[in-house]
Amino acid sequence: MRAALLGLLGLVTSTTLAGAAAPPVVPWQEAGRHVGEVVTVEGMVAAAHGTGDTCVLEFAPDDPHALRVILLLPMFSSLPPKPERLYAEKRVRASGLVRRFAGRLEMVLRSPTQIEVVDVAGQPTAAAPPEPPPEKPPRALSEAVARQLAAAAPCERARARWRDAAGTAGELSTALGRCLESGSYRCRRESAALAPALTALEWAEQQVEEACR
Repeated sequence: MRAALLGLLGLVTSTTLAGAAAPPVVPWQEAGRHVGEVVTVEGMVAAAHGTGDTCVLEFAPDDPHALRVILLLPMFSSLPPKPERLYAEKRVRASGLVRRFAGRLEMVLRSPTQIEVVDVAGQPTAAAPPEPPPEKPPRALSEAVARQLAAAAPCERARARWRDAAGTAGELSTALGRCLESGSYRCRRESAALAPALTALEWAEQQVEEACR
């Protein structure tokens, strides 16, 4: 946990908040130059797969250091049942904070407004209509499926919660850092906002330790 907190303190001086202007668009291959920055990356999704409560988009699935985009599905209310089909083998633009997690470049998305499918010319395309809902299974089968889903991939769900908590704590750390650098002597509000975020991050880390043994 100490290492995680030190990493967040590092974000204070290395990360800047996104301004009102749209973030710059860069090829996904250049994401490593923008760690700690909010940018829009563009590229062809070579592979996409669902894992627990997340959908992972891979631009170079055979490269363990390449950027990947992670969608936190509970925060996407308008996606079809298998969202990986919407993005697989499509050119997309994703906007968010580029960061490293376990040595891997990644961008975690919490809103459908952060990603769009674009055509070859770089213009947004209309999203595919959602698939019709499947027929309702018998009650006994529904309960069995619900139990399976509840027990599925607890480690991945815990890691998704950790990423979300880390993203929030990182953003609040940046706000505190900007206040400290301004020398305003009035950073109590930013400091108070960061404290519960670090507590949430510590709780999320405990969940990862328990679920990913």
